[in-house]
Amino acid sequence: MKIVSLASGGIDSSLMMAMLQEEGHVIWPLFLNYGQLSKENEWKSCKKISNYLKLIPYKIDIANFGKVFKSGITNPTLDIHDDAFLPNRNLLFLLIASSYAYYNEIYVVSIGLLKNPIFPDQTKNFIDFSEKCIQESLGVDMKILSPMIKLDTIDIYKLAKEYDLPFELTYYCHSGNNIPCGKCIACLEHIYAQKELNIKINTKR
Repeated sequence: MKIVSLASGGIDSSLMMAMLQEEGHVIWPLFLNYGQLSKENEWKSCKKISNYLKLIPYKIDIANFGKVFKSGITNPTLDIHDDAFLPNRNLLFLLIASSYAYYNEIYVVSIGLLKNPIFPDQTKNFIDFSEKCIQESLGVDMKILSPMIKLDTIDIYKLAKEYDLPFELTYYCHSGNNIPCGKCIACLEHIYAQKELNIKINTKR
């Protein structure tokens, strides 16, 4: 089965692609530049991890979204932690991914959401409603997979080790800095998991 997988270059989406690929699916990685501060390092990591998995990523530029609807992950003048919410970001991701999939006669999209959602667009209900809306909009049975929605960040690291995923090829910091800021939501989650599992990663880009 062909699957368009939203790929950010992070551990979550990279593991998702590796898992789906091992199940025998053909993965089409899709990277979105939505104006995030971390777009350059994310794209570099997306290309590296895709190459590792022998995949070819496709990039779509929607940078104006992050410029118009500002958040701490798109605008350096806002707090990268407290102002991190970017309204409808994941819905936009799924709309674009499903459009890209439809254009290429693919009817499955995957997104690497985890459990313990912080924002309303990270829940199983959100996925279910988005799928119904997209199916109605396209007039086809477009499926949205969220295969890791019952896993937390510690689970992800454990699984990534089992899959021998090269952590050093991935990137997770919202700041876009070559060295993780240690302040954003992503950094706090990943650094905590690394300490809990005694995992050391060369995160300097």
